Amino acid sequence: MDWTKHARGGADVKLIIALLFAVGGLSWAAVSFMSSGKQKSEPTGPRIVDAVIDDEGNEIDANYTKASSDKQIDQVKGEIEQAIQQQAQAALAQINAPKGLPDGLSDATLNAFIPVLSGDHDSFIDAIIAMGGKVPGELEDDHPMFTHLTKVFKDAKVDLSRITVERFVAPEGGRMQMRREAETDDVDVEPGRGGGGVSTQVMEMQPASLFPDAPPKQDPTAVQIKIPVQPKGDKNESIFALILTWNKDSKLWQPAAYQVIKNRLMEDG
Repeated sequence: MDWTKHARGGADVKLIIALLFAVGGLSWAAVSFMSSGKQKSEPTGPRIVDAVIDDEGNEIDANYTKASSDKQIDQVKGEIEQAIQQQAQAALAQINAPKGLPDGLSDATLNAFIPVLSGDHDSFIDAIIAMGGKVPGELEDDHPMFTHLTKVFKDAKVDLSRITVERFVAPEGGRMQMRREAETDDVDVEPGRGGGGVSTQVMEMQPASLFPDAPPKQDPTAVQIKIPVQPKGDKNESIFALILTWNKDSKLWQPAAYQVIKNRLMEDG
């Protein structure tokens, strides 16, 4: 299966499913890139030139802040809250929000992100409840969604200068969707685009079992928050993205989807 959208020209690449497994009602998938043509013993095909780029593929400077100690996390938490509050009104204007709609976007974002950043499962469960979610009765281990997200975001460094809050607009193009059961959490993988050029990978978790009453991400109130991070032990950037929708019954912003976004500027090998 080939996709040939390129931000900059180059050889076509094939996207393959490299890993697919199910844990506790979650389907998760990862994609890897292969160059077209014959395989060789030496690595060939596109290579990563830069992993800190804007939406147009332009290289930009990152300014990461450590967030591994309690003191560092408290500082990061305060700055994330401030950044979101500064952008909240503009984001609400973009979705033509009903008059009087609260701007508690920062509270919901912190509830979704900070427990994952700190790796605190008890706080993760408390945050789900605070956002009006429903937690499974007895968990023998950590919740699967917490486990998957902390693999990327626990103890990550955060770029507080590039946090964005915007109306969510579904991307153009196809998306592969793996679904086990209608009532379980789903994970989507947006096909990467690239060869030489820009490749974008989106891994998405829809927490339907935790927030069964939350409007879907197609709802007109959908807002997307993006927080760029540098995962621990990784020189490349990932983005924590959260799509929130307004539940008019509970009067709360609730997660419609958690996303891990990886943007890569590629160069043909």
